[in-house]
Amino acid sequence: MRRFTRLPGTELKVMQAVWNCGGYPVATARVREMLEREKPWNVSALQTLLNRLIARGFLTSEKRGKNRCYTPLVGEEEYLADENRSVLEKLNGNSVTRLVASLYDSHSITEEDLEDLRAFLEERTAEP
Repeated sequence: MRRFTRLPGTELKVMQAVWNCGGYPVATARVREMLEREKPWNVSALQTLLNRLIARGFLTSEKRGKNRCYTPLVGEEEYLADENRSVLEKLNGNSVTRLVASLYDSHSITEEDLEDLRAFLEERTAEP
């Protein structure tokens, strides 16, 4: 599995907007439209963030007519898997049990979450 530079919050929001657009390449205007579902975005600030993501190797861009369009070079699942592994390593000593215990003790995980986790584990460990 590839290792990635951890994205700062605003860059991650932009990447999530690109990933959620589907159908690539995606125009700057479409990315902005996705982001503006939460709050207004300045075009030049968005362009700066998109350029940073290109420099970090997360996006590639191409000119299509008057539009600049973007395609992810890193998939959302791939990035999230790396982030999850990093959190597990740094904060929980690579112990999934310790992670779940911490979430449970801090009331960040519900009984329903635990049931979902049990069902997931039973499904994954069942004999074929």
